[in-house]
Order: sequence, then structure tokens, then C-alpha cells
Amino acid sequence: MYRSLRIATLLLAGALCLGSGVVSAQTAEQVVYIDGEKFAIHTVVKGDTLYSLARTHEVDMAEIISVNPILSEGLKVGQVIKIPYKEGKQPKRSKKSFDTHIVSRGETFYSIARQYSISVETLLSDNGDIDPAHLAVGTTLYIRRSEVGKTDEVQVKDEIERRSELMNSVMTGDYSYHVVHSGEDAVSIAGRFGTNVETLLALNSMRTEKEVREGLIIKVPKESVVLEEEVTESQDEVGLTGERAEFRKVEPHERAKVSLLLPFSQSGLPLQNYTDFYQGFLLGADKLRMDGYAADIDVYNTGHDHNRIAEILDSESSLAESNLIVGPVYEDELVPVARYAEQRSIPVVSPLANLTATTSDVVFQMSPRADAKYDKVRNLFDGSRKVVVITSETIDKAFNAEVQSILGDTPYDSHHYIYEHPSIIEKRYEEARKQDKEPEPAPSDLAPLLEGEQERVFVILAATEIEVDRILAALASANISLTARSRTVAPFKVFGNSRWNRHRNIDRALFFSNNVVMLSTYHIDRSDARVKEFSTKYVKAFGTLPSLYAYRGYDAAVIFIPALYDGIESGLSEQRLQPLQTPYTFESAEPHGLRVNEEWVRVNYNKNFTITVE
Repeated sequence: MYRSLRIATLLLAGALCLGSGVVSAQTAEQVVYIDGEKFAIHTVVKGDTLYSLARTHEVDMAEIISVNPILSEGLKVGQVIKIPYKEGKQPKRSKKSFDTHIVSRGETFYSIARQYSISVETLLSDNGDIDPAHLAVGTTLYIRRSEVGKTDEVQVKDEIERRSELMNSVMTGDYSYHVVHSGEDAVSIAGRFGTNVETLLALNSMRTEKEVREGLIIKVPKESVVLEEEVTESQDEVGLTGERAEFRKVEPHERAKVSLLLPFSQSGLPLQNYTDFYQGFLLGADKLRMDGYAADIDVYNTGHDHNRIAEILDSESSLAESNLIVGPVYEDELVPVARYAEQRSIPVVSPLANLTATTSDVVFQMSPRADAKYDKVRNLFDGSRKVVVITSETIDKAFNAEVQSILGDTPYDSHHYIYEHPSIIEKRYEEARKQDKEPEPAPSDLAPLLEGEQERVFVILAATEIEVDRILAALASANISLTARSRTVAPFKVFGNSRWNRHRNIDRALFFSNNVVMLSTYHIDRSDARVKEFSTKYVKAFGTLPSLYAYRGYDAAVIFIPALYDGIESGLSEQRLQPLQTPYTFESAEPHGLRVNEEWVRVNYNKNFTITVE
């Protein structure tokens, strides 16, 4: 019913075919579909102005700004921006010049281009009124006869790759684009980019793994991500009794014995996240072995099954001889393991759960404790800054309660936001300028909230991702508008809700243009030197990019295996540990309380498009 593996020596040795290509004779720009909308991709050259670009493309300047938050710093030569594309009248296609192709199930622009040996750009140009992301069965495509047979398979693949790179050059969200290559499937791609199949399919509006086909350009998580990572189970409060634990220090000549209790599968189905955790733990243990800390690792598949946990605890296993137990990951399984460990004074690591019902001084909780969440942002609300709470049609009640608890008696202003298209706001300002008057304030116009010298902190209580995105965009637009009119703009930050990271339709570039400050349980930036080194080793060992679970597994090994030789007997109190980027400080709640990490990560999105963490 369970699997035990003794390791003495570690052996490590989109459905978005996004792009409708049109090369304009006037602008030499390519046109792509991104999330169902059509954009011209333009590289800024000397002499370009927002006015000239808006006039050339027959759109409002506000529209260009709204889809390019990078313009908060002004228009600069060399910038690659996207401009909303206005569809012209489709030309008539002569039957002498074109054949037609009826799209069959499973076909993509890529496969059709290969079938006719025709350029992808030509195919997309001749069918510019069709969104490749929604190439429905039965759709009629026009095939230019004179171009059939002129483009080989290598050229078609190169076109697809170049189109993916072009789209990535203007992407501002928390995802990028990836071309599905031969031999890749949903499982391998999800593993490579640190996510799971379900998330990958949802990101691309796919229903089944079969929709991930060669040649598609699909969305994948970006290299740098900020996400919360929590596994929580609730139950009636359980008190674990026993004398205060005195952990035994492992002597230098001994090999530490570590047991991992992880749900590698459930109901017969594999759970990739916990394999990732295990593999990250192995890499951490291997690094420590090179540093002189030897460990034998026993691995148990708990399957998130209470009966299996009972069998592991009742068996004549080596669990009783462990110097350290890592897992289980669910609180309902952790309780009997903690009781077992108490009787033997074995430290237990809860790597992911935010424990709510367990009390035991043998348990180390790696997730930060809830009541320490706001320690690193209280200076934002100490009265030195003007606080403005922005509401909208919907209210995130949970976030509102959290904010009110932080504010306490701190005074704040309120503003109720009502959406208007940016062009309407710009028109209002234009009319006011013509009359040499100040524009009438409107709920959609956030410029008055930014004027002044005293630093501001904005708190957005909107509940939906659309409203959050609109308010962030309105703040960025107001900042640009005021700066353009040489008005004084107060320094400001936005205190963000960590749940925004779960939304896929919020433009992450707005985090930077609005100096968003956010709290997270875990942070990883793959451009960081230590993270990059670990990621490189992980890819070499396992063939895929590490997920957040892999990073947490590495942290667990690097923190706790050395502690068995020095520090575990004191419970790691008053030590600040930081294996990669996320810090840990374990403090014990008396009496017989958990040893809980108190370190939340404060993530600061800066206007220069860098992220700093505290």
C-alpha cells in the first residue's frame, strides 16, 4: 500500500495559433491576433508621436496607451508596441487566383500551410478576416494558387517561430507564447513551464489535451512568476499532547535519515506537483552531500489516503528511525503523523499547508503564519501617506476586511469608480482645453486623486479581474495625462490583493506602472542567479523547468538537513534562512505551539520593470 525507496547516493546525472499576418505596404507592420483582438505590431522610429501613430491607424491615442502600459514612461525609439487594428474591407478573390480549403477537425493554420507548401504569412494575409485562434471546423480558407508549393516545411516552421517571437515582444501579462514542436504534448509542455495540464488548458481555453497540436502558438507561464502556494484542509481542532520535544542532534560521522511522505498519486492518478517537490528535494540533498551533509532518504506514497497513513505508521518501517519527517502535505493526514513523531521526538516539516487545527511543537510549518501577514506593509498605513480606498460595482469582501484591520484608526479617503472608455475621458479633457477650463470631475477619471505632492497609497477593493484591470489602467492613464500637461503627480503605490495573481486577464505590466506592492507566501524570479543555477541543474537532471513545488522541495532539504547536524535541537529559533529567494524564520508559539515561519514576502513592482522583494 505504500512505497519506500532508500536512496544512499543521488543519481542526477498556443489552442492559440495567434497570428494573422499582414504586411502593410505603408507601415511595414505585421498584424497579429492576441486574445481575439487584432493588433498591428509597430517598432517606434525617430519622428513617431502618439498623435501621428493614432492618426495613421485611425485610433484614439488613449486606445494605444491603454494597451501599452510601457508608454507610461513616454514614447521611445526602439520600443515595440501594439496598436489596435481597424479592419478594412476584404478584397474580392478571383476563382482563377484562389482555391478554397474547408477546415477539417484537427487542422491548424500550420498544418494547412504545410499541406499546400504555402507561406504562413501568405495564408494569413489572404484570410485576414479570420482569427486563427478560433479556426472552426467548416471555415473556408482561400489558398493563393501562385504561392502553392513555394514554401518548404523548414520555412513554415521558421515563420511560426518568428511570429511567436514577434508576439512575445509586445506581451505584458504573466504569460508568454510557445510554439508546440513535434513530440511535445500538454504534459511535457506543462512540466517544462512549471505548471500543470489543467492550468495550461485553461490558459488557452482548451477542453482536452488533444487540442495541443504541433505548430500551434500557445500561452505558457512566463519565466518570472509570483504566486501564492498553499494547500489547506480544515477539520475540528486537534490538540496533540506530550512533553516538550527535545530533538536529537545528528553527529558528524552519522548519516541523517529522512522520510518523505508525499501523495505521488491519488485514486490511481499521478499528482505531478508532489513529484516536482520530491525532485527539488533530491537536488537540495545532492547539493548538501557535496557540502558534507549525507542523508538517506525514504520515500512513502501517501496517496492522500487515511488508511495508507495508518498502514505506514503501523508497519515495521524505518519511519521510527527517522531523524526528520517531511510531510504529509495535508493537515488531516498530518495529525496522526505528528502524534507518532511526538512520541519519538522526531521533527516534522509541513511543507505547504497553512495549519489551522494542529498544535504540536514537533511540527515546523513552512507556509507563513496568517497573523504575521501585514507586518511588512504596515509602514504604508502609518499616517505619513494619504490613503485612498477605491471601490467599484463589486467589492472583494475578504480583502476589504483585511484592509480595514490594517487601517485601524488611520484616516482614509474613498472614491467610487465607474467605468468609461478612455476616449471619453480624453474627449472631456480636450473640450475643457479648448475652453481653457478645468474638466468636470467624473468617477472614471482618477487624475484628481493623483494631483498633489503628498505620497499616496491606493487600495483597490474591486472583486472582479475586469474591474481591477480597468482601475489600474485608469490610474496609469491619469498619470500619463497629468505628466503630459506638466501637472504635479504625487508619488504613489497601490497595495495589491495577492489573489490578483490568480486572474489571467489583468495586465501585469500595470503592476509596474502603478508601483503595486503585494504580499505572497512564496516568490521566485528565475532571472535571479541562485534560482537560475538551481533551474539549470533541474532541467539537466529531469528534462523540464522546475515548478514552484520543486523550489519548495529544494528549500525544505537545504533548510532542514543541515539543521539536523546543527540547530534542530534549538528549533531553529531566531535564525533567518533563505535558500533561494523566499526567507524563513521559525518561531514557536507557547505552550507546545507549532514552529511557524513568520516571513511573508513583500513584492514590489517598480516603474523600471524590476521586482524587488523584502
